[in-house]
Amino acid sequence: MFSTICLLCLAGFICWMNTSRRIAWTDKNQVLARLASNPFYGRVAAGAIFLAATVLCIISLGWGSGLFAALVVLMTAGSVSVLFFPFNYFGPKSIALLYICALALELITR
Repeated sequence: MFSTICLLCLAGFICWMNTSRRIAWTDKNQVLARLASNPFYGRVAAGAIFLAATVLCIISLGWGSGLFAALVVLMTAGSVSVLFFPFNYFGPKSIALLYICALALELITR
């Protein structure tokens, strides 16, 4: 569950960063290019993704700790996306591989 929450927050920040005019991407996929053409829809999509991640945190941890954990995960995902995005360290394949490994570890240790 937590690996999915972290992935959702990272995807939300990527959608939010996509609406910025300062950041230029050379290899956007069709979904991100369409969201970039109208920044309002990109921000609404990012907000919906953030809301889904927050709801999952609240469901798994309860109200108080769920909101706090959602805030911590949100700020961590934002820091990671802003830190690593300019260097192109993580692409879609590496993020998917990292997510699968984290999900497998989460399921094994449960």
